[in-house]
Amino acid sequence: MLHTTKGYEIMNNSRKNGFTLVELLVVIAIIGILIALLLPAVQAAREAARRAQCTSNVKQVGIGLHLYHDTHNQFPPGYGYYYKNSNGSLALAEWPWIMRLYDYIEQDAVVDEITWDWNPGMSHHGVPRGNMQAMVARIDIFQCPSDPSVVTRFNEGGTCSYLGGFGKARASYAGNFGIGQMEASGRTAGIFGNCHGDSMRDITDGTSSTLLTSELIVGGKCSIRGDTSYDEGPVYMHDYTPNDPTPDLVRWCDPSDGQPGTASPCVYDSSTLGGGILGNKLNMVLHTSRSMHPGGVNSGMCDGSVRFISADIDLATWRALGTPKGGETIAYEF
Repeated sequence: MLHTTKGYEIMNNSRKNGFTLVELLVVIAIIGILIALLLPAVQAAREAARRAQCTSNVKQVGIGLHLYHDTHNQFPPGYGYYYKNSNGSLALAEWPWIMRLYDYIEQDAVVDEITWDWNPGMSHHGVPRGNMQAMVARIDIFQCPSDPSVVTRFNEGGTCSYLGGFGKARASYAGNFGIGQMEASGRTAGIFGNCHGDSMRDITDGTSSTLLTSELIVGGKCSIRGDTSYDEGPVYMHDYTPNDPTPDLVRWCDPSDGQPGTASPCVYDSSTLGGGILGNKLNMVLHTSRSMHPGGVNSGMCDGSVRFISADIDLATWRALGTPKGGETIAYEF
């Protein structure tokens, strides 16, 4: 009897030291709930870090633009300048403003061998070696870490357009081209334009009330937005408020960006050049400032400061920020 009782006691103790299936499932459920609760916080912390890096990038781009201004007494041209052909006629070398910053952001080696009087819009006719190096170079401060699409070059693999069989680097930051389509008549000029960049004295609305740069979401590899070496790449306009869903007007639009609900919409037409609706009509290009940050975009002011501008900003205020000499009064709290 004593042995039996001890045996019973031993067996009973072994039961008490174990876990039942129900208890194990409860623990697993609690762990799952805790992970579900913590995951948004972790994601928010990561986005906060990415946004901080993006803010720093915008600041560095602004410093580069101000250093350029200190040297040339004006900001770089939106794209240009003209040069003389061998027959004496003028032709436009369409290098955009962002390419002219390399000397001012410690990227001298990238542009040292550029042939500036060669037109990057003619890259399907052969590219000088130094120009190729500059056109494919991905520069960290030009790329917002919140947008994974920007690390993919435009025309990666040579499948999107006739502009050469190689991919061209893109940037998350665009220059203020004012209000209206890129070369349309009657548009309101921004800081940058065709063969023109404003000087500080041109900004009569005040440098703290005028935007210099803002963000773009470049989108799929066949969307030319953000292309660092093409005239219509790093440009944006103030026709719509930040993150507005109205599709951009482009000459090259990736099929994925032509779908409803995309973060980087553009009007897609499979029957035309590059899937865009514009053909060769540069006077119809229109890009809206967008970002992957919740609620707005990082923007660089002409005074060198960086502001996070809400997507809920009043359209009239947003448009006023895009005009350097519109005569509008803007509250600091915009």
